Order: sequence, then structure tokens, then C-alpha cells
Amino acid sequence: MDDNVIDLERWRDFNDAEPQRLDDSRPWDGAETTEEIKTRMLVNIRGVLSYLLPGGAFQGGKFLVGDVQGNRGDSLSVELAGPKAGMWHDFATGEGGDIIGLWAAVTGRDTRTEFPAIMDDIRCWLDGRSRTLHDDRAAQAQKARSGEAATGTPKKSLPVDDLGPVTAKWDYHDEDGRLIACVYRYDPPGGKQFRPWDVVNRCLKAPEPRPLYNRPGIKAADQVVLVEGEKAAQALINAGISATTAMNGAKAPVEKTDWSPLDGKQVLIWPDKDGPGWQYAMAAGQAVLAAGALSVSVLLPPDDKPEKWDAADAVDDGMDVAKFIAIIERQPLRPEKTTLDLSDWHATRYSGDAPEQRFLVEGSFPMGVVSILAAMGDTGKGMMTLDLALSVATGKARSVSVSPEPMAFGGPVREFGTAVIFTAEDDQGEVHRRLQRLDPEELRLERPERLIVVPLPNTGGPIPLVVSSKDGPEITPQFRMMRDQIMRLRDLKLVVFDPLASFIHADVTSDPAAGSFATGLLASLATETGAAVIVAHHMRKPQGNRPIASVEQARDAVRGTSAIVDGVRMVYALWPAPEEHQSLVFKALDKPPARNAVFQGAVVKANGPADRTLRTYLRAPTGLLVDVTRRLREVRMPENDLRDTLVSAIARAAENGHPFTHTGGSGVHGQRHRLPMVFHEIGRNRLEAMVQDLLNTRPPVLVKGMAEGSKELKWLDLPTGPFARGVGQFVHGAHETGE
Repeated sequence: MDDNVIDLERWRDFNDAEPQRLDDSRPWDGAETTEEIKTRMLVNIRGVLSYLLPGGAFQGGKFLVGDVQGNRGDSLSVELAGPKAGMWHDFATGEGGDIIGLWAAVTGRDTRTEFPAIMDDIRCWLDGRSRTLHDDRAAQAQKARSGEAATGTPKKSLPVDDLGPVTAKWDYHDEDGRLIACVYRYDPPGGKQFRPWDVVNRCLKAPEPRPLYNRPGIKAADQVVLVEGEKAAQALINAGISATTAMNGAKAPVEKTDWSPLDGKQVLIWPDKDGPGWQYAMAAGQAVLAAGALSVSVLLPPDDKPEKWDAADAVDDGMDVAKFIAIIERQPLRPEKTTLDLSDWHATRYSGDAPEQRFLVEGSFPMGVVSILAAMGDTGKGMMTLDLALSVATGKARSVSVSPEPMAFGGPVREFGTAVIFTAEDDQGEVHRRLQRLDPEELRLERPERLIVVPLPNTGGPIPLVVSSKDGPEITPQFRMMRDQIMRLRDLKLVVFDPLASFIHADVTSDPAAGSFATGLLASLATETGAAVIVAHHMRKPQGNRPIASVEQARDAVRGTSAIVDGVRMVYALWPAPEEHQSLVFKALDKPPARNAVFQGAVVKANGPADRTLRTYLRAPTGLLVDVTRRLREVRMPENDLRDTLVSAIARAAENGHPFTHTGGSGVHGQRHRLPMVFHEIGRNRLEAMVQDLLNTRPPVLVKGMAEGSKELKWLDLPTGPFARGVGQFVHGAHETGE
């Protein structure tokens, strides 16, 4: 189009006209640009207007006053926010302009001839060095001088900017270096404050979304350090390290920040050494992962540094920060939740060698999953988990151990590192006494940071991790706090919660949803940490004093809905051994009979390979249950003792409604796992021959009886037992156990 032709369409609509403003490119001899000074004024626009026109009033998003002389009224209006912030208009006179023009009008100066003086006056006020507002207002100068001459009273100084001078300023640029935002810092008596300025939209607020600091530097780097605040970021940048921060540091709303510049980057988060810093690192880390970062890890500040220590402090301390970043320990982060994409899970995910399943204890308690340790009250499961934690933390067998290598639950301990126990039933004194019995040499003090035992009675009581709400079970802030601290631990191998009921304040006994939610939450903790998470849980006591006779019955005796057992990868149960087995143990090991001393234990549920050996435990003088399975196998008992033990086991089975037959699937050999362990290694012929001898003895020690209503003689019993008398009744499954 010819340059002389006027395009009328361009002049049809004035709604998109640029805001009326002064020419910000006008030169003056100050160190700051006009735009920078204007931004500082708009950052504290209420203070500017209160200073210039103290008779005005703030109403909604506007400031109203009578005129530039400060008379009361509403003829003159000033915009307080948005893209027109600072723009004013006097409807009585038709005058108007921007905030600098208002300053000039109030002080009686001409922007065309006195612009440098106006800017110097504004800067002095912003820096807290202004003497009085109306020194240059011609209309009031004579009155002020007359008043002072007549009374000899100095003029009263008006207040200065309530935030004081700007103490620091940081510029935010886009990836091409264009200025898009500024952050101003003030240090008034009440504490530091920050004011953002959106350069593009020319308004006193943070841009949407909020940009990251140092985007040109991020663009050119493969590795980026994310810190809290521009001061820390700039300190690292000055040291030659690519660094950034979210606008407003740890207080920045994660969801309002544009993290996309970190797509494809390796990000190290350097948090301030305090609780809010770590919490922000966790939240920001997940946002950075979601933005597509190749990797995200969180730097673990050294233990010897003070509270709130940060990257800027490290630079001020003269630290070689590049070397420090290269060697310092860090916590890798993985996404908490990801959107399911089926294409991510095709067969190529499962090519090559499968990862080996690692166990905390060989054959039981897998790493990276949640397991249950179930037992009745007064069994000593707390003592066993404490002993396991000692083995994990010290990596050594102690003088009270019966093995030269660390052992637990019948197997060697295979992973060593940090162990954490949260116990709701034992206080500090009881924990200390138990540790003294289990570790008299105090090996735990060689690396004390690796053993953490939290006695909740001394810390305010149980910590609810899950609670019931009207919408169902939900996670508590306490769980998030605990999880954040657990995630910071180095080389974590074991976490124990004892007992489950003290941490899950929901009805896991009868509500499958609550049970599934609780086990799922703990499973996520195990997955995130890679540690073995063990939850101590209670079992039902036998109904009518009938003992648990099989592994299946032990599994069914675990309290709660099936969701508790089904929701975990492994369940290890401990239960009192039957009386005949207890007698056998005392005789075989030449120990005096004692109450609550002999238990059996086994893996009663496992999703994967496991050692399912039915083990026998004997309580040691320390109070710890010690595996004596191998010792029992090595002992050769006298034949009479074997016979008496077999008779007692058969008689008890008949009494409890689970009788044996001589041979077959229900026979003593086919069901030998229900017999005391000494019979597990005896062959079919010998075991069945022992029963035959007991049947043939005169008078017979054992007979074959019948169930009530049956005429078939096949069930082994004592001559005076219920099946021998034809009144025996079967008890199916786990019904022999009850609440």
C-alpha cells in the first residue's frame, strides 16, 4: 500500500490504543532508566499516592481525589492495578497521564523543561532521602516560607515510602534475552518483602505463568541447579554454574510456574536447610519431572551446616561450589504419579534378564515392598524387629547372637544400611533396656546415624498416617511430613511401623477399602525408598485354647479383612507352638519347661520366591526369640520320646476336629507339616510303621475311630477320644481360631 494512502480501518477502533504515557526514552542524567524508576513507583503505588495526595481515598481498584492540589473529592482518578496502573485522569480539567506525570503535576513542575529534576526528586523519595513533598510546588512555596518566617517553626516533613529504598533487583528474561519481568526487594523493619513487575503487561504482579530465572543460561546448559531465590541463583551463576529459581523461592506456587525450560535437563535441587525448603524441593521436583526433565535429584545439605544454610551462604563461605556439587550426596526423585500410557508398557519393557529379587533377610522380607509381621500379643515381635534393625545398621553379629553372621527370622541378613523403627507401644526407657540386652557392646554407636528408633510415647503419641473421612480413608499431613523425612535418609534399608493399628486410624478390621488403602500407601513408600517396609500386626487368639496347627490357619488368623493380607507381598507369622511340640523342644535341647517360650513361624503368604520353612523359635535369656530349627534336626531323640510326642500330636488333632488317618492324603506322612518338626524329616515308611506299632500295642495306644453319623473306622485317636467313641466332629479351615 502507498505510504500516502490512509487505511481507515486502522483508525476505526481506539480500544487497542497504547496507554497514555510519558516518553520513557527521554534522557536524563540518573543511573536508572525512566522505566526502572516508574516500575519502582508502581510497585509501591499506594505509598506514592498517599505521599503525594494524602487527602485522597482508595476505593476498589482506584484512587480518588479532588484535584492535583490534593483537595478532597473524586474528580481525579488513578488506576491502581492492571495494565493501566498509575494512569490518571482529572475529569474536571481533562488533564491526565502516567504516574510520573502525576508527580510532576502535584509538585508544579513541567516535564518538558524539568524532567531530570523531577526524576531526581522521585528517586530521592524512593531511596528515602526526600525532605518534603511540596518544596517545589510554586503555589504553596510562598505560603510555607511565610509561615516559617512568621512563626519560626520549621516545616513538618511528610512521611517517605513505607517500604524504604529498593535493596536489590533481579531481571527475568526470556530465552532470547528479552526482559519480561523484574523482582524488587525491600527490607523494611518488619522483614524483607518482594514486589514483582510484569514488564510485558506493564502491571504490578507476577507474569502468568511465572517464568524461571536465567532462562538464557538454562537454554545453553545440560545440567541446571534449582535453588530458592534469586540471590542464591545469582551467586551460583557468578561462580560459573548454570542455576535458576522459581519466582518467590520456596513460597512460589508450583502449579503457577512455567517449568518447561527444564525439559530434557538434568536438574539438581539445592534446598535451603530447613523444613519448608525440603518440602518445596519435593513439590518442585515432581513438577520438574512432569515437565520432562531427564533426571531430578535433591542435594542433601551437610549435617554440620546451620539452619537455613543455602547456596548463597556456600559461596559466601568461600566454598568451591562446583566441586561441592560434584561430590555431595543427593536423593534421586521418581515421579509420584504418572498418567497411564499403555504404549509405555509393551513387551520391550520386559526384554533381557529380569532384575533379581533382593531380600533384606534371605528368603523373606523382600526389598522395595511392604511386608507384614503378624503375631499374637506378648510374642516378642517388637524385640525381633529391633534385633533385625540392629543387624541392618551395624552389619555385625553381636556377642549374644548364636551365629557368626547377622541372622534374623531364620535366615542371614543380606542388606545393610539405615534402619528406622516407629514404635507406638514402647517408650524410650524400654527401648533402651532392650538395646542394652541385644547389643551390650554398643556396636550401634559406631555409626549411630544408621539406627533410628522413634518411641512415639515420648514424642506426643501415635502418628496417624491414614484417617477415615466422610469420603473414605485419606492421607494425613503427618504422613507427608514423615515421608519427606524418610526420603532424606541415606542408604535406607528398613522401615518398621509397630503396630499397624497405631498408625492407621481407619477400620481395617472390617472395611476392605480401608485395608487396601493403607497397604497401598505403605507399598508406595517402599517403592519410593527401595527399602523393606515391615508392619507389625496382631493375630487372633485361638478359640477355646485350640492351637494353630498349620501355616494356612496362621494366615487366616491375621486380623482384619482379606485386603490386609492380599495387599502386601509377604506375610510372616509367629504363633505359640502346640504343647506336644513345646515338650519335644524342651527335651531335645535339654531346657527346663517355661511358659511363652516356644513359638513356630513361617512365611504364610508370598507373591514370589520365599523360604517357606516352618521354623521353631525358643526364647533366649535376652527375651529374643531365636531360631532353633537346625538344632532340633540335629538332635536324635530317644524312640520313646518320639512315640510319646507323636501320640500327643495325634490326640490333639482329633480333639481339635482335624484328625489324621494312618495313610493317604490325610495320613500322618501326607499331613506331617501339622506334626512337630522332628517328624518332618522322617520318611513315609518309618512314620507309618510307628503309627502301626501304636495301633498294634495291647492295650492299644491309638485306635481308628469314626466321625459322628459315620460307620467308617479310619480316624486316628486315643481309645477314649471323641472319634474313638463315634462322636467326633470335624472343624473346617481356620474356624478353630477366633477373635
